[in-house]
Amino acid sequence: MRKFIVQLLVAALSQQASAHYVFNRLIINNTASQEFQYVRDVSSNTGDYSSLWLKTFPIYGPENENVTCGRSAFPVHNAATIETATIPAGSEVGFMLSGPTYEGDTQPYIFHEGPGQVFLSKLPAGMKSLNEYDGSGDFFKIDYAGPSDNHTWSTMDKTEVNFTIPAATPSGKYLLRIEQFYPSSSHHQSQWFVNCAHVEIVGRGSGSPGPMVRFPNAYSEDDPSIWFHDDLGRFPDNLDSYVEPKPNVWKG
Repeated sequence: MRKFIVQLLVAALSQQASAHYVFNRLIINNTASQEFQYVRDVSSNTGDYSSLWLKTFPIYGPENENVTCGRSAFPVHNAATIETATIPAGSEVGFMLSGPTYEGDTQPYIFHEGPGQVFLSKLPAGMKSLNEYDGSGDFFKIDYAGPSDNHTWSTMDKTEVNFTIPAATPSGKYLLRIEQFYPSSSHHQSQWFVNCAHVEIVGRGSGSPGPMVRFPNAYSEDDPSIWFHDDLGRFPDNLDSYVEPKPNVWKG
């Protein structure tokens, strides 16, 4: 019996590991960068930066200060090595996952049900480096990946999330932020996977991005987009009832 219990625990931990991930690779020109080459490094729950597996554990709740750019992402731990990616406005880019794999998989994938969203926040005036920016300023949304049909999330089983930088985006240095979250269900608290990359957008964009939000607290746990379940703590059978989280996508 004891051996059987141990086997169950090992299996549960393995499955838990397969469910966690971190968006630490930026995709430019269809090529994935090195881990944390352009993305701010994040830590474990205890502030440890050495274990990739521990970095993949979720952040709980939209009010958590770590949902801005990831756990302990500011001050920037990899400030001496992080690079800023130059991206022409109108380009397609993306984030690729890293993390533990399970049962022979060679690449982790999005395991948790829920939407994905992408935001930009321009470096505030007076700051020269993105390393100085804590992400407390305004963000505007440039992409949303919700349900693909009545029963399936478009992010599920994906190894990357791709999107387009709007052509009208004004030139400048930005935090490029991705969030993918598991809405509250039987866990009674949402789980967030968030990362930020350093980018410089170039071109002749002259748009006026908006509407703006700030993190944390852009959402609350009881928003219908976050607290999304039936009376038994399960996702509704029909995902058509899901409401896209605010704000609206800015398309330029």
